[in-house]
Amino acid sequence: MLPGDICPNGIGLLDAATSDGRVIFVLPWQGYTLAGTTDNAAPVEREPIAREDDIKFILKEVNKLITPESALSRSDVLAAWSGIRPLVKDPNAKNTESLVRSHLVTVSDSGLLTCAGGKWTTYRQMAEDAVDEAIKTFKLEPKPVTLPDISGAGLPAFTTTGKCITTNVPLVGAHGFSKHLPAHLSSQFSLDADVANHLAHNYGDRAWSVAAFSSERILPNFPFVVGEIRHGVRAEAALTATDLISRRTRLAFLDAESALRALPRVIDVMAEELGWNEARKDKEWTETVHFLQSMGLSADKLNVTRKEVLSSGGAKSGYAPKSQIAATASGFKTAGLVGDIQAPGALATTRNVTEA
Repeated sequence: MLPGDICPNGIGLLDAATSDGRVIFVLPWQGYTLAGTTDNAAPVEREPIAREDDIKFILKEVNKLITPESALSRSDVLAAWSGIRPLVKDPNAKNTESLVRSHLVTVSDSGLLTCAGGKWTTYRQMAEDAVDEAIKTFKLEPKPVTLPDISGAGLPAFTTTGKCITTNVPLVGAHGFSKHLPAHLSSQFSLDADVANHLAHNYGDRAWSVAAFSSERILPNFPFVVGEIRHGVRAEAALTATDLISRRTRLAFLDAESALRALPRVIDVMAEELGWNEARKDKEWTETVHFLQSMGLSADKLNVTRKEVLSSGGAKSGYAPKSQIAATASGFKTAGLVGDIQAPGALATTRNVTEA
C-alpha cells in the first residue's frame, strides 16, 4: 500500500510489460494506492509475510510508471501483505497443466459434491455453479419459495421463481443507498465529508446505524469512527481486535503503523461491548501486534506495549505518518504517471470508494 497521490482519482493502471514479464497493477483504493502483485510458490502459513524481494520488485516497476521526482522508496510502503491462494488440480486431468486458477466443482464416486479453489471476489459464481451441479447430479427439483426481508430497509418479503437469483440480489446495505447518502449523513450527524463518504460507500444504508453508535474518529487523520467498532461487534460478529482492525475497518491494510496506534482504542471499545477483563485485553494486544507483522509492521514495533502507545498519544494523537495523504471526495493530486495512460489495453478504470 502506497500514498494516495500516486493514482489519479478513479483511474488505475495495468502494466503488462514489466522487466520479467509479470503483470503489475496500480489502483486507487480507500484513498490510497494499491500496487501488486507477485506470485510465488510458498509453504502454507496462517499469517504469511510479504517477501522483501517482492516488495522491492513492485516498487521498482511502479517507479517506472511515475515521474522521477515522485520516485518511491521503501519508506513509502505503508502496508504490505501476502496471501495463500489455493490452486486446484482437476482430478480427471492427466498433467499439471490442469491446475485451475478459478474454482472447480466435482462430484466423487461416493456422491460428495466439492467446490474447491476460487477467491472471495467470485463467491457468488462459485455458489451458483455448486448449486447448479447439485441440481443436475442429484436430479433435484427447485421450487419457488418465499423469503423474508433481510435488507434491513423494511422491504416486503419476496418469492423466488425456483431459478438462481444471486446475480440480481443486491449486497447487504445496497437497498437504501443513493449518491445523496453522504450528504444526508453529514446533515444528520454533523459528519466531516471524508467520514460521511467512507461510511456511505462502505456500509450503504447500514451507515445510519453505524453513525448513530458514535461518529467519533478512531484516529484524527482517518475516516474510521468508533461506531464501526460497536457495529462490528453487534452486527457483524467481530470477536477479536485483529478481525476488527483488518477485516471490518481494513485500517491494517492501509497503514500498519497507524493500525498499531489505533489498537488501544479498538481494544477498549471492544472490551466495553464484550466484557473483556485486563488479561483478555492483553491477549488481544499481543495477538494483534503479531498479526500486524504480516501486514508490514516493522520489526522494531513488534515489542511495543499498550502503555507505550498510549503514552505517546495513541489514537488521540494528532500524529500522521509521513506518507499519509488525506483523501476526500474532491479527489487526489497526481504524482505524474509516465506515458499515455489512455493507451488501449493499458488502462483499467476503477471506482474509488470515497468518491461521492
